[in-house]
Amino acid sequence: MKRFIVKRLGYAILSLLLLSLTIFLFVRLTGDPAVLLVEPGASKADLETVRAQLGLDRPLWVQYGQFMSSLLRGDLGNSFYYRTPVLDLYLSRLPSSRLLAAAAMAFSLLVGIPTGILAAVRVNRWWDSVGKLFALLGLPCRPSGSAS
Repeated sequence: MKRFIVKRLGYAILSLLLLSLTIFLFVRLTGDPAVLLVEPGASKADLETVRAQLGLDRPLWVQYGQFMSSLLRGDLGNSFYYRTPVLDLYLSRLPSSRLLAAAAMAFSLLVGIPTGILAAVRVNRWWDSVGKLFALLGLPCRPSGSAS
């Protein structure tokens, strides 16, 4: 059991590292974040100053190392768009997200359980077909040929 838990924790850490690397690369490779922070029509010198302040003039591997170091300390950085700490934005939106998740859970329980019971009781009838259709509509789409 201990080996299983350690193995799962290793997979979880590896998944989080790959996820963080993917997000980091998408943010860096989809455009220059410095452009969002300067006024439209800013000079090249202004752009270079902002890049130097944010460390965007360093190699990507150094930027990723700094990103991970900050992340491990709980510093999620500042939003380029809102120019406020990301953690503050996350925490301010958390109550609404929890309410939305609770509403979705309530809907799925109130509709899913009765539909499942009816489908189980009325096998090979109209309700069974509706229950199967309802269940299939709730499954995420996956490209054909993918293994689970």
